[in-house]
Amino acid sequence: MRPEHGQVMVDPLRFDAGLAPNGPRWLIGVEVSPDCDRLAAALVAAVGRGIDLRVEVADVSVAPVAPETTALFSQLTRPGLVSTDSDFAGRITSLSAQLAEAEALVVGNLIARSETGPSQLLAVGVHDPGLWSYGKALSGGYLGLCDAARLAELTQANVIDAFPARDVARGGQGGPITALAEWILLKDPKRNRVLLDLGRTVRMSYLPCDSIHHAAARILSFEVGPGMRMLDQLTQRLTGGEHPYDPGGRMAVQGRRIDELQEHWLADPYFRRPLPRWQPRGVRPERFLLDAVQMAVDSGWSVRDMLCTATHFLAETIALAVRRCLPRDAVIGEILLTGGGQHNGMLLQEIAVRLPNVPIVRMSSFGATGEALGPACVALLALFHLDEVPANHSAVTGTEAPRVLGRLTP
Repeated sequence: MRPEHGQVMVDPLRFDAGLAPNGPRWLIGVEVSPDCDRLAAALVAAVGRGIDLRVEVADVSVAPVAPETTALFSQLTRPGLVSTDSDFAGRITSLSAQLAEAEALVVGNLIARSETGPSQLLAVGVHDPGLWSYGKALSGGYLGLCDAARLAELTQANVIDAFPARDVARGGQGGPITALAEWILLKDPKRNRVLLDLGRTVRMSYLPCDSIHHAAARILSFEVGPGMRMLDQLTQRLTGGEHPYDPGGRMAVQGRRIDELQEHWLADPYFRRPLPRWQPRGVRPERFLLDAVQMAVDSGWSVRDMLCTATHFLAETIALAVRRCLPRDAVIGEILLTGGGQHNGMLLQEIAVRLPNVPIVRMSSFGATGEALGPACVALLALFHLDEVPANHSAVTGTEAPRVLGRLTP
């Protein structure tokens, strides 16, 4: 198989063909973006069983979701819709069917570009944002959006989906569920790594260099705090919508840090919450922005000063998480960056200032496309299901007991 240029994840996602006398097992992982506006799929080859795996991401395909499908998802996630929409169930069914059609296209695209036919494909794993309920009657309720039966018919493949459901049923948060897969893909045998996802919400995963038998119990993954969505919303509010975001932190770098504002943000009760710490929709930046904008008006702070302070704030929360949340005996050998924030030069500089002895490396420097890691993890979740490997652990999701995640539609 010859993946297209620029679509192969090389070291640290290394595949050792010498360990595969009978050939690898092939899977496709499909990840639906949090806003349901984009699909990313990865064709993965895996050698080994359980968590003793060697993995190659052979190809990646990304496709937009039809605007009407995205709009339908947005409508369904509007607060209070269930009690006012008489056709709520019909809308969910329609959304699931539309997503299945889109998922089938991206899966078919990967198969068509490869030498792997449908008969060689072990399974398709799907992870989507789902619908969540936190009311008293449905505490921790989760409903996946994958029409697995339709997708199985369209692709003629086994489909494994609804990974958060079993974790929620056993008392967990429902996520983050990709920590074990991230460890498989990114672990280093000689040094502890931290995966820092600078996305809309900042998430940190601790990937220890321990042996296979000890590592699973020491892996951590949690939300640090608000991320790039906070910077984007702050930019939009303070510029009256003239600028949707601050490219590369160019406005922020021209400002000054306002210590009063940074301390105000750091005093938020969110940062005193113990681990495990994760929410399906991430950390909403509104809680940090509502009074901050009024403070800016009252004090005459500039847009650049506000953005500068917010960037310092994000870097400070990351440094605090390393010191407070990771194992005390952990020596961090490397931080791997992913997410849109890895292109914000000022943010990276401020992180480096606070963590001066830790190498910080963009995932893109490994030849990894920004869209590959998520769907590759989903493919491994599907493989864990088939190999009957529990992918959730109490330190990560809060589950009362580890469970095999996902449901199989043959």
